[in-house]
Amino acid sequence: MNYKFFGFIILISLYSSLTSAKTIISPEHQVNLVEVYSSQGCSSCPPAERWLAQFTNSPDLFTSFIPINFHVDYWDYLGWKDPYAKAKFTKRQRLYNSLGHARTVATPGFIVNGKGWSGWFTGKTLPINNDRKVGKLTVNLDKSQGEELSIVDIKFDAIAGIATRGRVHLTILAFDQQTLVSRGENRGKQLPHDFVVIGYKAQAMQQESNSFTAKLALPNVDKFNAKKKALVVWVSNGSDPSPIQATGDWL
Repeated sequence: MNYKFFGFIILISLYSSLTSAKTIISPEHQVNLVEVYSSQGCSSCPPAERWLAQFTNSPDLFTSFIPINFHVDYWDYLGWKDPYAKAKFTKRQRLYNSLGHARTVATPGFIVNGKGWSGWFTGKTLPINNDRKVGKLTVNLDKSQGEELSIVDIKFDAIAGIATRGRVHLTILAFDQQTLVSRGENRGKQLPHDFVVIGYKAQAMQQESNSFTAKLALPNVDKFNAKKKALVVWVSNGSDPSPIQATGDWL
């Protein structure tokens, strides 16, 4: 037997397996989701987005907290169509309000771990709390056809009683984005965006005892031409958008 050739084949197979898949696992404690609701049509939003950008290099990113920048569409009537805005993000923000989790629907708006937070306006630090144990969230990415990671298998092994109707949310975030706004309140400004959602999917999960599973394809985000991206996945319960557990990593 040609052992050198055999060893070469093993190395090639190992390399192939490492480059064709990616696994992201949360800790057992709750990773806090920091949701910022913003719009390119809102003159008060650029300072909030500059504040958000500081977390890009945080050593606690993805393991302690994960910021997400949702752009809403209710400022588009001023004449500038925000390319990142979606009606479903507006609906999400309004749902927090209707359930009593947030007092207002406004931009910039802040939701930390499912609860409205106004501390940004007074310079307070984020109220991150990782004490609660909720279970591990595992995300496996693999290839389908082509060279890109595109198929996502998700499993949430929940602590008993944490969830009864698991729902999974998957987002692709873009960084280092720049937009020159020509109309509206930010007319003439070059606006930077980090953690901005450019792809989103959500669906109910299958349940067996305290284990929840789902499988879905990554959304196509080619139109945004984002070189730096991250994948963020979280699980909520039923119709309540509040996150139970979250995880993420760079793509």
